[in-house]
Amino acid sequence: MPRTQRTLLRALVAALCLAGAMVVPALAQGRGPGGPPPGGGGMGGPQYSNGGPGPEGGPPPPGAQGRPGFQFGPPGRWWDDRGFARSLKLRADQQTRMDAIFEQNRPALSARLQTLQQVESQMAALAASPQPDEAALLAQIDRVAQARAELEKANTHMLLQIRKEMDPDQIARLESHR
Repeated sequence: MPRTQRTLLRALVAALCLAGAMVVPALAQGRGPGGPPPGGGGMGGPQYSNGGPGPEGGPPPPGAQGRPGFQFGPPGRWWDDRGFARSLKLRADQQTRMDAIFEQNRPALSARLQTLQQVESQMAALAASPQPDEAALLAQIDRVAQARAELEKANTHMLLQIRKEMDPDQIARLESHR
């Protein structure tokens, strides 16, 4: 394989691996000892899909930018952030149900994230070979894309369940924070 093709394939692999790192930051927000406190935003704090203002009207955190996939509110357990929940007028019973939805979906999201990380690791190993097998690498890219799609579907399913716990006024307030 010519050197330019090998370089392009390695760049593609790196880009795919980087894109996968932006998925499902809520999984990083554990509860209990050892995990960050609820409402911490996870993975560096809340981010907003359009880089717009934060929940209290302030500027978005550094690095806040668009993410792939369905976005309903900032990543992470935003319903556990006291100030943000207050601005949306979430009730305690809604937050409790949202927590339950998250915990129900967490095992599936974790498994899909782990699968994505495994296939990305395999792809990186293929790309790092001195003589990459183009057919094998392209097949692995398909596996990475499929794993990422499954993760995005599971995340979207959870977010839609959470949205069903909100009334139309709360959804409108959430949309205004984007």
